[in-house]
Amino acid sequence: MKEFLDEAQRHAWLPAIYGCSEEAGQIWVRESNFDALEIGDEAVVSVATFTLDGPEMKNVRQTINRINRFEYTTTTQKIKNIDVETREKLSSLAQHWRGNASERGFSMALGRFCDIRDPECVITWSELNGEILALLQFVPWNENGLSLDLMRRSPSAETGVNELMICATLEYAKKNQIEHISLNFASFRSVFERGKKLGAGPITRLNHRVLVFLSRFFQMESLYRFNAKFRPVWEPRFVIFPGVSNLLRVGLAILRIESFITTPKFRVKNKIS
Repeated sequence: MKEFLDEAQRHAWLPAIYGCSEEAGQIWVRESNFDALEIGDEAVVSVATFTLDGPEMKNVRQTINRINRFEYTTTTQKIKNIDVETREKLSSLAQHWRGNASERGFSMALGRFCDIRDPECVITWSELNGEILALLQFVPWNENGLSLDLMRRSPSAETGVNELMICATLEYAKKNQIEHISLNFASFRSVFERGKKLGAGPITRLNHRVLVFLSRFFQMESLYRFNAKFRPVWEPRFVIFPGVSNLLRVGLAILRIESFITTPKFRVKNKIS
C-alpha cells in the first residue's frame, strides 16, 4: 500500500482503490486515512447449497424447463482441454456477437477470451442442432472458485440460455471441487433492493428513482435482477479515495474505464504548405 501511494505521489496521480472488499477496505482506510464508499455488491453463489428446488427458485426452474424443450445442449470445459478448432470458433463467435458495442465490465473482465495462455479458465457454451448460440467464460478465483468474465449469445438464441449455462456450470463445479462462483457485479444493489420496500426513506426512494432512470442506459437494475435469481450471497464492494473533494474525479475515472462515458478524441489536421 505504501509503495502504491508513494508511486502515485511521485507521478502526481490521484490514488484510488476500486472494487475493494470490506476487509481490504478497512485496512486501506486504517493505513491511508482515506474515505470509503460502498458502490455495489458482487453476487457469489455457493456451489454446495445451490439448488433449483424450492419456491424461491421457481422462475429459474421454469426458465430452464422451457428452454430444455428446445433441446439445447451445454458443454463445460477448461480451455486447456478444448481443441484448437473449437477455441478459434468460440473466439470468432464471441467477437461477432459483440459487434461494435462498447466493451464494459472492466472491473470483472480478464480482457481476452478463450486464449491458451489461460489454460485454467472455464468455458461453457450452448448449442442447438450442432450450432453454437451462446457462451460464458469463467476465470479461476482463488484456489476453489470461478468468476464470470464474459457472457455472449447470438441474437437468435432463446431467452433463458444464459440461465441454462450458469446452471450447467454450477453442475460442473459440483463435480470438480469448486466451492464458489462469482457472477456479475451489481452496482448500488442495496438501493434497488430497499427502494421499493415499505418504509423506505425519502432519500432512498429518490436514489432509487434516479438509478431506475439511469438503468435505461446502463442496465444496472436488470443486471441486479438477473444476479438475484440465483440466490447469491451479496459481497459488498467499495471505492477507497482520498477525501470527498476528490470523489468526482475518482467517479469520472471509474466511468471512463468502465466505458460508461467516453473522452472525445480530436483529430489534428496537418497543414501542407
